[in-house]
Amino acid sequence: MTRFVAFLGGINVGGHRVTMDTLRAEFEALGLTSVSTFIASGNVVFEASGKAAPLELKIEAHLAEQLGYPVPTFVRTAPVVVTIAAREPFRAMVDGDPHLVGFLRKAPTAAAKRATEALSNDQDRLVVHGAELHWVVHCGFSDTSIKTSLLAKALVQPWTTRNTKSLRKLAERLRG
Repeated sequence: MTRFVAFLGGINVGGHRVTMDTLRAEFEALGLTSVSTFIASGNVVFEASGKAAPLELKIEAHLAEQLGYPVPTFVRTAPVVVTIAAREPFRAMVDGDPHLVGFLRKAPTAAAKRATEALSNDQDRLVVHGAELHWVVHCGFSDTSIKTSLLAKALVQPWTTRNTKSLRKLAERLRG
């Protein structure tokens, strides 16, 4: 059995309220074991056999059926999450600058990576590393100059984000 983390998009935002008890029960209904949640924003830790990509599709289809709306799902192994949480792609960050990690289905094409990183400017910095997007905004995300619709068009695939502060806390839990 492998320990995985599912990062679910659209959980407890935009009117899609789901309790963590409900999420745990839905994961257990799929036969996944040692299920726990981390923060009420759609982070689910579980154990399963198999690979991440088929698990993503299985979980996503099940949650859409049970919850009645699409739930973009991104699965990583626990060691990969620990590595992602430790990554610092921005050399000149100011303390307090928010840093998000966007989880993607797969590494974008070279053209999509170039288009995404080309959206960077003096305020917003974007770096694609494998199947993750790192995004830092000097001055805070409420003042970002990048519209998520432009970013989605550049990436050409679904994605969901997590703050690195939360990711690092999750990584500590996974190591513990």
